[in-house]
Amino acid sequence: MIYWLINSLFLSSLLLSTFALAQQQIGDNGIDLNSTKETIQQQTGRELKVLAPTLTAEEIDPAVLNRLLQEIAREPETIKTRLAVSDSKLQDIFITLSNARTFINTNEMANIRVMCQAWDRSTLADEDRIREALNAYEKRDGFTKRFIANFYGIVLSDIQYGLSEQGLLSFNNYMDDRRRRMASAGSVTTGITTQNARSGAEAVTFHCGPAR
Repeated sequence: MIYWLINSLFLSSLLLSTFALAQQQIGDNGIDLNSTKETIQQQTGRELKVLAPTLTAEEIDPAVLNRLLQEIAREPETIKTRLAVSDSKLQDIFITLSNARTFINTNEMANIRVMCQAWDRSTLADEDRIREALNAYEKRDGFTKRFIANFYGIVLSDIQYGLSEQGLLSFNNYMDDRRRRMASAGSVTTGITTQNARSGAEAVTFHCGPAR
């Protein structure tokens, strides 16, 4: 086990090609993310209170696969039995997921940079200016999350492709179970809470400077 844990530190050529393919697939129709997003409804005349929004649809699979990576590192024998895979296949899955996690960067600073550029260039004032900056952040953040979702979608396909019939069934059952658990556990997304007017305004002025 120790040997293949050390091997996980190196990026494989397969992951590099997977990354390139993921770039090409941004915007493709492989995953219908919009159809599964929850609509957030604002209460008329009252500020929307969203302190920690839960994971978006495109964040679920990356979160599940990163949790699987942790579980393999912590309890390899248990996960090997649950997924009905051999030692070598479990090693392949671990290395693939470890490389994916190392290679992907959520790039939150890029999201904030886009937000502040919109803030600086805006001709609006007060709440309208804040909302324009938050919209720019939300758009850039959504692009990042969709890219990561597409990338992990290909990683998931790579793992599934190399499994036996029983292993594939066990792995898919694991993923479905973990998706349900993750979606209902209240796991929170990262970054700025754009749906909360007060905290959103505080984030904009903190990162981008005071209002005019």
